[in-house]
Amino acid sequence: MAKKLNYDPNEKCTQAIVFARVSSKKQKDKGVSLDVQMETITQYCIDNGLKIVKDLSIDESSTKGERKQYHEMLDFAKSCAGKVAIIVNYVDRLQRSYDDTYELNKLRKEGKIEIHFLKEDLIITKDSAAMDLTFWNMHVLMANFQVNTMIDKVKASQKQNWADGKWQGLAPIGYLNTRDEDRKATLIIDTERAPIIKILFEEYATGLHSLQSLWYKARELGLTSKEKNHYEKSPKFGKRTFISRNKIEDILKNPFYYGMMKVKGNLLPHIYEPIISKALFDKVQEVFQSKSRDVFSHQQEYKAIQFAFRGLIKCDTCGCAITPEHKIKKNGKRYVYLKCSHLRGNCKQGLVNENILFEQLDSELFSKIQIPNRVLEALKKNVLNNLEEEAIMNANLKRNLQTELQILINKEDNLTDLYVSGKIKEDIYNRQINVIADEKTRLEESITKYKEITKDIKATVDNLLDIAGNLSDIMHNASPDKQNKLLRLIIKDCTLHDNKLKYTVRAPFDKFIKCNSPTQWFKNPTQDLDIYANIADEVKMVKQLVLVSC
Repeated sequence: MAKKLNYDPNEKCTQAIVFARVSSKKQKDKGVSLDVQMETITQYCIDNGLKIVKDLSIDESSTKGERKQYHEMLDFAKSCAGKVAIIVNYVDRLQRSYDDTYELNKLRKEGKIEIHFLKEDLIITKDSAAMDLTFWNMHVLMANFQVNTMIDKVKASQKQNWADGKWQGLAPIGYLNTRDEDRKATLIIDTERAPIIKILFEEYATGLHSLQSLWYKARELGLTSKEKNHYEKSPKFGKRTFISRNKIEDILKNPFYYGMMKVKGNLLPHIYEPIISKALFDKVQEVFQSKSRDVFSHQQEYKAIQFAFRGLIKCDTCGCAITPEHKIKKNGKRYVYLKCSHLRGNCKQGLVNENILFEQLDSELFSKIQIPNRVLEALKKNVLNNLEEEAIMNANLKRNLQTELQILINKEDNLTDLYVSGKIKEDIYNRQINVIADEKTRLEESITKYKEITKDIKATVDNLLDIAGNLSDIMHNASPDKQNKLLRLIIKDCTLHDNKLKYTVRAPFDKFIKCNSPTQWFKNPTQDLDIYANIADEVKMVKQLVLVSC
């Protein structure tokens, strides 16, 4: 018979590690939620004089790799002075295989731990009888059998779903995981990402992009990943989940987007709405092959030629890329013309000389951004002085707020200790912890208001002023590749309609053209700190390429 759970604490250990786990929503709904488990375990510890020295509440699938918290528990038990009891509700909450049992049994034999299984009415110690140990092993065996049975069912279900054209797992970028009316898993089009996916296929099908340039294009369009491991931490883009460069190639080679899915090396039709046509997919694969074989020499020659507006403009009529090309007149002069790629069929958009677009930008934009030389140096000095003063003030205010925040965190920890030890009641604890949480939120919001003014930001402002100081002349004297970099810094969302360029002016240049004088541009420079941080890398690169080398 198993040992009864009422015992003399003087003869047993007095410290406990509590362990609760759920591995599915179904378990939560069946009354084995973490809260229910912890309530039962905590009451048991109180009734038996056990001091809780560590609690682990785990909400995860039992099939997701290593159980880190489980090993954390064992390491903690090893570090404890004296014997420690591990308290769980059921055997299968703690163990699912004999691999787990081995290390537990080793610590038990050493007298380091004892294990309390509440629902099985079982305590396993160094001196447990053979009957108790057998009872324990039987429960582990049953738990292991349940896991293996579940795995078999999952595999059978997967095989049938694939045969029915249903996708298993995380949806490809451009689709979203959801549930239908019957609460069954399905996929739907991601209205935010799917149009960008289609654009990437269309752009690459022209043969004018490398994977690197298409990756830049994807980031420019705002294509983000749903995966947590793709972070872009550069000042240019901030901490956002942009997809990796390798992911671009994966997307372009994934047949899922036209209606087929890869399953263990085989292609199977799926039941979901395609994002592109098979013809477009095949065209992209041809471009991949042509690049690897280097058979389209004219494309290679085209790539070697630099164009100011290359990759910047879409057709306002049909949405296709506007591509540049050289034309040689009878007099021997070379001109650059821009035309629609006609990837989506016929389009009425005609040829336009790039000089016409430069004249338009010169009149509408360059001349309004330019800073007169007589005010440039004075403006730079004034702006940088303002930034320096703001940096000192922000640092002091932020430091004070962080001190207040740490005091609150300490109060929160002390309050939790009092509650766990039973010195304060739950209603008092909840009321005070809510007050602390509200105050923490207020402080954290206040801290974020005081942006750090770094040397990079100061340099960016200085570089912006240098660029704006003689923008029109810089643009007209630069080579086409440098013109392209400069244009990308200043404008975006460019479309061509009836020989006229439509565009959006990028920050902070959008504010520049709205001010009556250059002195107003940086009147409150600290208001635009996020803008300067986001474009820091771009501005530095443009200055080095365009200003230094000109």
